[in-house]
Amino acid sequence: MNLLGRSGVRVSALALGAGNFGFGWHGSKTVDVKTASRMLDAALESGLNLIDTANIYGWGASESVLGRILAKRRSKVLLATKVGGCMHPTDPSSGGLSARHIAQSLDASLKRLGTDYVDLYMAHGPDTGTPIEETVAAFGKAVLAGKARVIGCSNFSACQLKTALTLAGTGWPRFEFNQVPYSLVDRAIENQLVAVCLEEQVGILAWSPLARGLLAAPCPPRMDAGITALRKVLDKISRTTGKTVSQTALGWVISKPFITSAIFGASMQTQVRENLRTEVVAARHVAILDRASELCVSRRQTL
Repeated sequence: MNLLGRSGVRVSALALGAGNFGFGWHGSKTVDVKTASRMLDAALESGLNLIDTANIYGWGASESVLGRILAKRRSKVLLATKVGGCMHPTDPSSGGLSARHIAQSLDASLKRLGTDYVDLYMAHGPDTGTPIEETVAAFGKAVLAGKARVIGCSNFSACQLKTALTLAGTGWPRFEFNQVPYSLVDRAIENQLVAVCLEEQVGILAWSPLARGLLAAPCPPRMDAGITALRKVLDKISRTTGKTVSQTALGWVISKPFITSAIFGASMQTQVRENLRTEVVAARHVAILDRASELCVSRRQTL
C-alpha cells in the first residue's frame, strides 16, 4: 500500500478502472453487471482497494453499475470518481468545473454510486472557462461537507497543478493527487510534472498503463515501427521472467518510485486476475525497458 499524497490514505499499487462498466467507453468491450461483480471480487480478494470511475463514463452507466455491485463491499473499497466532462455531448453547459456544476454532479454521482461519500474526487481535466479559484473552493467545500475524503485532479499540467496547490494554501483542502497517462509509450509526465509532484508530495495515479491495449498480449494489428520494436523487447523480458506481457508492462510502471498506483482496465475476470499477479520489475530489466521506451517514443515523434 502506498500513501496518497499527504492525505494519510493508503492505496494499492494497482487499481481497477471501471470505465467500461455498463458501456463500451471509447470502443472498449462493455462489462455487464454480472461480470463487473466477478471482477470486483477478484480485485478485492487480491488486496486491491482502489476502484476508479468517472461520471462521464457511459454518461453515468459506470457509476450506476458500481452502485449496484458494491453493496456490503463498499467499506472495502476506495472509490474514485471524476467531474468535468460533458454529460450531454451536444450541451457544453453539462460539463465544466464551476462551483454549481461540481456540487450538482457530486450529488448525482453519489446517488448513482449508492453511497453518501466518495474517497477520491477529482477534476477530470482543467477548465479554462472557470476561474481555478472557484474550482478549488468547490472541491474544498465537498471535503468539508463530508462528501469527499480526498480531492485531486486528472490531466493537469505541472503549471496548472502548482496554481491549484498555491490556492489551496489560502485555507482550502489541497489536491493530493494527479491522475495522468503514463506507460512505456507515454512518458511525458517525466518532463516537468513528476518533479512538481515529488516536491509537493502529490501522488501520481497512472491511467492507461497498458497504452490502451498496445502493451497487452496478443500484439494488436497494424502497430507502428516504434511500438513493434518495443514489443519485441517487452516480449523477450516477459519470456525470460515467466511473466505475461501485460504483467511486465504494468510492473515497469509500478517500479517507478513516483507512481502511487497504476489503474488498469479489463473486460473479463481472467484479465483482472492476470494483471493482479503483477510484480515490480527487476532493476536490470527496468533499465532495458527504459531504453526501449525512449527509442519507441523518439520514433513515434518523428512519424
